[in-house]
Amino acid sequence: MIIQCDFDGTIIRNNLSVLLREKYACGDWQKIDSDYLQGHITVEQSNKLQFALIKEPKEILQEFVRQHIELKPGFVEFVRYCQESAIHFAIVSSGLDFYIEPVLAEIGMPDLELHCGRASFSRDGIDVAYYDPAGNIINKGFKKKYLTWLKERGTNIIYLGDGLSDLEAARQADHVFATGHLLDLLDTHSVERSAFSDFYDVQRQIRLL
Repeated sequence: MIIQCDFDGTIIRNNLSVLLREKYACGDWQKIDSDYLQGHITVEQSNKLQFALIKEPKEILQEFVRQHIELKPGFVEFVRYCQESAIHFAIVSSGLDFYIEPVLAEIGMPDLELHCGRASFSRDGIDVAYYDPAGNIINKGFKKKYLTWLKERGTNIIYLGDGLSDLEAARQADHVFATGHLLDLLDTHSVERSAFSDFYDVQRQIRLL
């Protein structure tokens, strides 16, 4: 069994990507976000455009992130359960390394497998790039490509997520644990899923699979 898990809104209660844009973006990031939600651009393209509007140094942004961590209950215990049960756990997020990595370090889990957008800082803003498992730059389908890659190991994929960026990959998983907006999206597409509110929920339900 392999677990592919989203980050913002899934591992943490809040969405650090949104908080950073609300606090620091210089420009109409909401219009870009709306274009994404309406399907005009991909989440990868949306993040590239929105984070380019942030000019603050990495250190300031990371300090802001550390002050706004709201970890979903049971996460640390769930990861330990996976490790003890030989369940492979991987975070695959459309979010960015510069804010996800400090969170993992802060909760004492800096070595968790993480695949996410990569950020480069300059005076002109944050440059964002997404790479597929083969190291090619991509502008769409990041989470789905990693799900396909993980599936090549020949085992069941359990998917955990909360939003629109998770939909495409979740539809290809063997089982889905959903929270937030993803619940409604999966219902609309008639995809079977289990709801969860925290990682104690997930652990209880995975024991029954």
